[in-house]
Amino acid sequence: MKIKLDENISVAAKDLLTDFGYDTDTVTDEGMTGASDPQFKTCQAEHRLLVTFDVGFGDVRAYPPADHHGIVLLRLRDQQPQAVLDVLRRFLLSHDLAQLDHCLCVVTDDRVRVRRR
Repeated sequence: MKIKLDENISVAAKDLLTDFGYDTDTVTDEGMTGASDPQFKTCQAEHRLLVTFDVGFGDVRAYPPADHHGIVLLRLRDQQPQAVLDVLRRFLLSHDLAQLDHCLCVVTDDRVRVRRR
């Protein structure tokens, strides 16, 4: 499974996802910061699931689940790196990211909602 982390996700999350066996890139590594459309198109071209805090990606009218390889939208009260890692670790232990192709997945502090195509 290939994943791309948005610019607003800490580098430590890349290490965590890599430890879980995922092929993980970041928007920052590719110099695409601040550009939603190009990074989304790159994710699709590379068949990567996008992990982001950017609520704009949660708009299913703009980003219909049938048209992408998955978006994980993190909606956390505490966005400090360690808090994000804790929630992300729990999420990874309980969900198979390969099952999120063509899904919008909203991860909050205490629950996960998945919207399929």
